[in-house]
Amino acid sequence: MFENQIRGLIVILLIIAIIPFIIFFSNTFSNYKIPLLANQYKNAITVSVQDKNIGENIYFTEPGTTANQLLYLTGIDYRSFKDFVLENGMKLSIDPNNAEKISWFRIDNSRRLALGMPIDINMATFDDLILIPGIGEITAEKILALRSKKVRFTKIEELMEEDGIKEKKLTKLKQYLYLQNSDGSTY
Repeated sequence: MFENQIRGLIVILLIIAIIPFIIFFSNTFSNYKIPLLANQYKNAITVSVQDKNIGENIYFTEPGTTANQLLYLTGIDYRSFKDFVLENGMKLSIDPNNAEKISWFRIDNSRRLALGMPIDINMATFDDLILIPGIGEITAEKILALRSKKVRFTKIEELMEEDGIKEKKLTKLKQYLYLQNSDGSTY
């Protein structure tokens, strides 16, 4: 009787050991594609859509998607006469009085941080900065004072001019910050 229990246990352990290999090989040969708007994935762009009927929702889509394509995929019954390619961090606002008018803004900084997106150091407020790990109230005030003195940062490395921000801390902060140049490109 004890031998039968041992044999049963060995069979169960072998089955458990084989399952990961079966899963690995079945995923390798399947042609699964993440559906549009499903979730964050590598290279996805994040877009917020605000509509009086549905409120505000966040969508993740492929680069190159246009506003009209996104609205069609979400089931929102609006189309813009002036279609445009979406950029990461856009917030689309549909005018309730004019179905063809879609305005766009940037997603607010607190929401960008919550979504794992960096914020523009030249646009960040005190409240935005203190949301970043490693920046407290005093450091946020110092960063804002330095930015005010310089008018705007041209390189993120300029933050090291502030006491308390050295290269190691700057490396950690870079994942939360970026600079948008006057031509629209980011640094």
